[in-house]
Amino acid sequence: MEKRKEKRVKKRILSSLEERPAIIVDVSQGGIQISMSSTPKNQAVSIKLKIGDKTIDLHGDIRWINKTISTQNSSNIGISIHDAPAEYLQLLEGYT
Repeated sequence: MEKRKEKRVKKRILSSLEERPAIIVDVSQGGIQISMSSTPKNQAVSIKLKIGDKTIDLHGDIRWINKTISTQNSSNIGISIHDAPAEYLQLLEGYT
């Protein structure tokens, strides 16, 4: 069952969450899902997306964390985005 109001786009993008490497798994206007090896200590987070030579800064709140136990421990993290900049919205338009 889809919980998001906006359409979700599955796209892998290298990024960083709180200055630690992360991979974006999917994106929508209101939020993103990120996979990374550790979990942030705070609910409010900063995300940097690097698209070509452009960096997009996002700010949001963690909504959920799903830890996976395997040979490479990782966590999938759902983040609600606050006031997405125009560059982020343009990026989404390019994916749909």
